[in-house]
Amino acid sequence: MAGTQLPPRLADVAVRELLEGKTLFLKSRGLDDADVVALAPHLAQNGALRELYLGFNSFGDEGAKALCEALGTAAEAAGQRLTLLGLRHCRLGDGAAEAVAELLRRAPSLDDVGVDENSIGDAGAEALAAALPESKALRELYVGDNAMTEEGQAKLKAAAASRPGLTVHFRR
Repeated sequence: MAGTQLPPRLADVAVRELLEGKTLFLKSRGLDDADVVALAPHLAQNGALRELYLGFNSFGDEGAKALCEALGTAAEAAGQRLTLLGLRHCRLGDGAAEAVAELLRRAPSLDDVGVDENSIGDAGAEALAAALPESKALRELYVGDNAMTEEGQAKLKAAAASRPGLTVHFRR
């Protein structure tokens, strides 16, 4: 993408890999919100992307919103068939969960999503639960070790119960 610089923490990742790679492992790179916001437009152009691992980074809701918007655009415009999104152990809160919920609606091929070990509370759990009936491909949703209470977990369990083949994991 002309004019858009990659974050320094991704200097070793070739632009070609970002634009054409089917599996991207970008875990444990110290990526913050600004880094993920800069990365998102590159990922939006990658119609081949199937698996994206971004866990164990330091970005939060702002980065997750930009990422999910870009991936949703790629699913709709570029025909991206993303199947796995790993966002474990970042700094995600309810805003990020709402963005992931919207992505579940826009990316019909997503079947495995991990948002465990974050700070998602009951509002985020409710947003995810509301998206589950519309996300027909989703088989695995990892939400353990978040800030949600039993009430938030109950909403996810109820939504999952109406979806055969979907498992919501509250522990890894």
